Amino acid sequence: MVREYTDCRVRPARIADVFPLYREMRVADMLEIIGLNHHPWEALNQSFKESAKVFTLETKEKDVIAMFGVCATHVPTIGCVWLLGTERMRTIKSTFVRNSKEWVDELMGNYRCVINVVSTSNKLSMRWLKWLGAEFLREQPKGYLEFMLPKVD
Repeated sequence: MVREYTDCRVRPARIADVFPLYREMRVADMLEIIGLNHHPWEALNQSFKESAKVFTLETKEKDVIAMFGVCATHVPTIGCVWLLGTERMRTIKSTFVRNSKEWVDELMGNYRCVINVVSTSNKLSMRWLKWLGAEFLREQPKGYLEFMLPKVD
C-alpha cells in the first residue's frame, strides 16, 4: 500500500529505512525510549522486525520522516502500535494529522484495539492521540500513560 500526498508519501518500510531514522530521531522519541530502559536503536530495530505491518513516511525526495507499525501482543485481539519520527514531521504536520486516522485504521486490521504507552512529558503526542480517540488508562510505569485506541466500526 503506497499513498502519495502533496508533500510526502507513505510506503511499506524497508530495513534500509531504519538507520536513517535512527540517525535523525526526534529527541522526544529518544527520551521516551530511554525512559523505558531501552536503547533507541534496539527499540526501532525490534519494532521494525516484530511488526505485522510497518510503513515509512518519507519526503518527495525520499528522505525518511517517520516509521510506524503494529506488533502482535499476547492477546490476539490487541495490537501494539508505534511511531518514531524525525524533526521533518513538522514540515508535513497538516498532511500527517489529516491522514493519520486512515493509517490507524490500516494498522488496526483485525485487532479490536491497539495499545502502547506515551510519556506524560510528550504533550504533542498526547494531544494527537487524544484527537485520534485514544483513551488514557493508567500511569505505568511512572511518567508514562498507557493508552488504548479502540476500533471504530
